[in-house]
Amino acid sequence: MINTAILIPARYASSRFSGKPLAKILGKPMIQWVYEGINSSHLSNFKAVLTDDERIADCVNGFGGRIFVVKGDFRSGTDRIAAFCKDKPFDYIVNLQGDEPLIKAKTIDQLIDKSIKNKDCMATLIKRCEKKEIDNPNVVKVVTDKKGYALYFSRSPIPFERSAYNNYFKHIGIYIYSKATLMRLYNEKSTQLEKAEGLEQLRALENGIKIKTYQTKETFIGVDIKEDIKKVENILKNRL
Repeated sequence: MINTAILIPARYASSRFSGKPLAKILGKPMIQWVYEGINSSHLSNFKAVLTDDERIADCVNGFGGRIFVVKGDFRSGTDRIAAFCKDKPFDYIVNLQGDEPLIKAKTIDQLIDKSIKNKDCMATLIKRCEKKEIDNPNVVKVVTDKKGYALYFSRSPIPFERSAYNNYFKHIGIYIYSKATLMRLYNEKSTQLEKAEGLEQLRALENGIKIKTYQTKETFIGVDIKEDIKKVENILKNRL
């Protein structure tokens, strides 16, 4: 069996939303929604939250999740995951952002299945943008080539709409990498575009690592600001 891990990096400090992983959504911490969303994955044999904060660790322990405290001054969630995985026998690693409370295990398993079958070194999910999302800098846009490989990610609307265009896509905060690719990213220096946009995936593109994108129709709302919680709650109420 291919050894695949799903890891959720979770920081307490955030310039836009401090304590975000512990923010309550319908009375339950957001990190719990994320963890429970992937806990029934059939294609992963290891699932855990990685944090540097004892408050998050206590929360995850409280609901029975697997938690590891990984200390360090990391540039991104990818780097925290890589530091944890250095001595682990994983073949593939899924990086699931801790602010995706609408995630479903079947969505993760579909990504794992496609990526392993296609031998992707790195892959992620994208979804067609709603009109109101195109100009929102918290919604990361992506353009791809004809084979579905990412050409660029940006907080700005891309492409620039010089003539009528209605084919915008947003990036979903989920990655899968081969372990070799993850460790290569960890050992590369931060790049100018990565710093300019505040997007860690640009480090991969600037170093020639191809990122395959797969479209999904599932509903995703990444919680970037407190106002996003109400949007997520409205969707979850209809699921319950």
